[in-house]
Amino acid sequence: MTGTWWAKLALILAAVALSAYALLPNFLAVDKFEQLSQQADSVHGPAQDDSEQDVSWLRGLLPDTEFALGIDLAGGIDLTLVVEVDEAVLSSVQRDARPLRDSLQREGISVDEVRRMRGQPALLVKLTEGESLADLRFFMQQRYNGYSYEGTQLKDGLDYHVFLLSEDSADYIRKRAVEQALEALRDRINETGVKEPTIMQKGGYSITVQLPGMDDMQEAIKIIGTTAVLEFMMVDEDIRPELIEKVLLEAEKQLDTANYEDDRALSDWLVRTGRIPDGDRLLWKYERDINGKEMRINALVVKEDVVLTGDDINDAHVSMNQYNEPYVSMAFKPRGARIFSEVTGQNVGKRFAIVLDAKMRSAPVIREKIAGGMASIEMGGGGYQEQLSDASVLSLVLRTGALPAPVTIAEVRVVGATLGQDAITSGIEATLLGGLLVLLFMVVYYKSIGFVADLALLLNVVFIMALLAAFGATLTLPGIAGIALTIGMAVDANIIIFERIREELRLGKTARAAVDAGFDKAVSAVLDANITTFIAGVVLFSYGSGPIKGFAVTLMIGIATTLFSAIFVSRTMLDLLTRKAATRLAF
Repeated sequence: MTGTWWAKLALILAAVALSAYALLPNFLAVDKFEQLSQQADSVHGPAQDDSEQDVSWLRGLLPDTEFALGIDLAGGIDLTLVVEVDEAVLSSVQRDARPLRDSLQREGISVDEVRRMRGQPALLVKLTEGESLADLRFFMQQRYNGYSYEGTQLKDGLDYHVFLLSEDSADYIRKRAVEQALEALRDRINETGVKEPTIMQKGGYSITVQLPGMDDMQEAIKIIGTTAVLEFMMVDEDIRPELIEKVLLEAEKQLDTANYEDDRALSDWLVRTGRIPDGDRLLWKYERDINGKEMRINALVVKEDVVLTGDDINDAHVSMNQYNEPYVSMAFKPRGARIFSEVTGQNVGKRFAIVLDAKMRSAPVIREKIAGGMASIEMGGGGYQEQLSDASVLSLVLRTGALPAPVTIAEVRVVGATLGQDAITSGIEATLLGGLLVLLFMVVYYKSIGFVADLALLLNVVFIMALLAAFGATLTLPGIAGIALTIGMAVDANIIIFERIREELRLGKTARAAVDAGFDKAVSAVLDANITTFIAGVVLFSYGSGPIKGFAVTLMIGIATTLFSAIFVSRTMLDLLTRKAATRLAF
């Protein structure tokens, strides 16, 4: 036996003490004490003796190892989102239009217009008379090789050269859109303070979002479902208000209700029928009525050329105007501030539209050049609390970044806290019942030596819970199942060892010699069984998701503690029992 018995006992006691320290915050409920203190202060005023009620110091002495409960235990909201990746492809092509035009001008290739083909991932380029198509195609091949030349198209009597985005490039944008959506959603949800959310790709272009402890479904949908695609566009001042009214009356007569109330379908029809110029878009301004319902109140025609986007925003926060109405104040990044300054300086007296998720928020007149890199978004109608809530959500999503494409909420599932408590109770009861039966079996079958296995088993459970808390693992129903499975595996390891000891005793060896020989011969079998199971846990963790990962984590931690308790703790206890040569082991 290597090392002294006392040194091994000290190591076990140290492990127990550290485990107890890690688990302490889960039993003291310090947060509840603090809440009771605050409630008492609000009723009776602060205590004269701060030490009587102020327990905040206790939190400072404890580790941050409270268990985070999964949605199946704590309750919460489970959402399935579908990323509209085709919209991401069209948006990417739209964003390429302005840089392409600027790059062509710098290369000395003069163009009259560059814009996206409506409804298609393709760019339309109209060369200035006298410019060479060969030069344009060579430039596109060198600098924009994700596009392929598809020929010339005649529109309104003018020749436009069509460059179509390749399918490989479109697939890359689709995959990247889902990855960016995951990143943006994580940033948004982390700012809300939801503890241990689960955000992962479900398959294809779907995303699963689980928010433990959250019960306000509408607030969750506002935060997650808001795409927050912010665009700054110039208003087409040539389209007078009376013309807009006229074409809308014509559209209302000729379109069915569904298409007329669909902003994109309405705008496309107006362009397709020549009622507004190709390259323009009709946008509605939305405000809320007294009941909180959104309604269209005004329409403007804007140029589709996007001047700035939400990617140019550096910060956003809620502010109050002179009438104590909330609005969102935005600060641009250096590049955005420069462009904003140039655009406002070149278009004094004109209007620019602030568009959020294809809805016009406002269209202020540019009075002078704005060089400070600041802009604001008014919240429109609705009550104060509603405006404040909208401003808070909008500033949050602008700070954390827009989603690269709209997301559709395909499924919403609310898990009640009562169901979670029932699951906790059932899981604990099942684990305790199974554990008690195992403990009883070991004592009945192995008599006094069974108590050694029972002590090692109890310490094993303590070690598992302490490591889960220390690693910040989220406790779920599959995790509880993993603990129950570990109890069975831990007993199996002790049974293998005890049976080897029993065989050695039958050969006539002393108790001390039988223990040494039994452990030496059984350890390899115990290690083999647990190592192969550990490998299975690694595979489950690597390729699984959600509950499967939770089960795998608990299983792997349980295997590590099982080896410690079954081999080290049991050996130490048996060494204590057999330290005298005349000791007999009762089986």
